Amino acid sequence: MKTRPYIVVTPTYCVSAGVRVMHSLCHELNALGLDARVLLTSDLSRGSGVYLNPALNTPAVNAQMGENGPAWAALMEEAIVIYADGVQGNPLGAKRVVRYVLGKEMPKPTDDPSDFRIYYSRAFPVKREAHHRTLFLFPVDLGLFNDKGVVTRDQDMRWLGKGAKYCTEPEQDVVDITYSWPPTREELAANLRRTRYLYSYDGLSCTNQEAILCGATVIVKHLSYHDWEWTRADLAAMEHGIGGYAFGDSDFEIDRAQRTRMEMVESLRYHVATFRQKLLDFVDESQQHFK
Repeated sequence: MKTRPYIVVTPTYCVSAGVRVMHSLCHELNALGLDARVLLTSDLSRGSGVYLNPALNTPAVNAQMGENGPAWAALMEEAIVIYADGVQGNPLGAKRVVRYVLGKEMPKPTDDPSDFRIYYSRAFPVKREAHHRTLFLFPVDLGLFNDKGVVTRDQDMRWLGKGAKYCTEPEQDVVDITYSWPPTREELAANLRRTRYLYSYDGLSCTNQEAILCGATVIVKHLSYHDWEWTRADLAAMEHGIGGYAFGDSDFEIDRAQRTRMEMVESLRYHVATFRQKLLDFVDESQQHFK
């Protein structure tokens, strides 16, 4: 059977974990020897002019062919197009659609039952008791985000992320992580290795796991995500669990978080180590689905 190429539809590379997942997915498909490319949509480069991560193998369709030319038509005739769940409908008019659900499932009347649906996490389907395809791609370099070489933890940090509007507490003596600071992943990791507590208002953010990998305790201040409710049980249902998370700043919660931090670390290491086999399963199933 001929292997169909993949087109991963995504904004330009940026700090957003969801965008990093999409670019990393393209890279990993190419690492398997498949033909995978990104189709860049919105520009999230914040004026940097850097649209792709040079460390990833993510050739961009935009730079290779016009979307109205014969080469584009030939590609679309054969390709499997991967949309994140935030993309409405099928703007490319693709014949074969993979819907990669990167957040809690929100069914819509316009959902196409012929789409190949796969979930980033087992916690995201509406009905968790059924069998669902999952592909947990953790877009973090474990060689960079770790607690090696920690000398002292002399600061606390705060991450508002998507929960900024829920922060109503008075100003704290903390160092704020923003979408533009620290400016590099290396500087973020270095700061997290100095951090005792990360106060997080974005419960599902990958920044939380990066902090835990670096040895910090994450104190969760708010759990809703994109205005839908999310609970401690929902978070515990995710692949990484809740080791290292304190739900409040009581001594009990902080102690529990510190004692369970390695549960999170070991879980993330496991999922990174086993990802390639799960990706092979995804390739096999999606190719069979659209044969």
